[in-house]
Amino acid sequence: MVPPETTPELAVHGLVLLGTDTVYAVHMPTFTAPCDFQAVLRVTLDTDTYRTARKRYGTSALFTVRPRTLLLKDLEPGASFPADLYFGRFGREGEFLGEVRVGIEERLYVGHPTEPTIEPTPLRYVLFGREQLYLAHVLTGPPGFDQVLTAQLPGEWLTSAGEQSARTVTIPGRPDDLTGRLHPGEQVAAGDAELQVLMEVYLETAIPHAS
Repeated sequence: MVPPETTPELAVHGLVLLGTDTVYAVHMPTFTAPCDFQAVLRVTLDTDTYRTARKRYGTSALFTVRPRTLLLKDLEPGASFPADLYFGRFGREGEFLGEVRVGIEERLYVGHPTEPTIEPTPLRYVLFGREQLYLAHVLTGPPGFDQVLTAQLPGEWLTSAGEQSARTVTIPGRPDDLTGRLHPGEQVAAGDAELQVLMEVYLETAIPHAS
């Protein structure tokens, strides 16, 4: 299959796909409008291509989708949009797997990067998932970094929350920069529990921002 032509704007804008039985999409944000937002979504896909490839390559393999167009208003539950599916990072070394329609089932988290402040910001992640847990770094301001990891917690932390399957956790004593980011194999405090970091799925340090 031949991938569609990539424009500079679309080359940096899309979604990371996670999960197998339950599928999640994490928006890959920029610091410039209209893509200056973060979102964690529970989604459906209209083909089995992704699930087949996910089972083949494993939990921590990187899959991305590049929408034809995508704004925050397009991510309401019940909405859907066409996208191109890649194994790896689209616009770089990713392998084009075909077209897919992404349907939005639930918005688990939406946030916007903030203006730089004098005071240091804490290192925070959105913790979400069901069969498998994931961590998505909460972006604050440039230069920043975008990161998604797999993780595990003891016990069943989501059972009492029903469908509300996401929360923000602060990692104490860590700067919100590349030097402080979480690494595979670490065990850190997350509220009243110990969070085990498993694998890094995605890391982006060159997030576009206004010059």
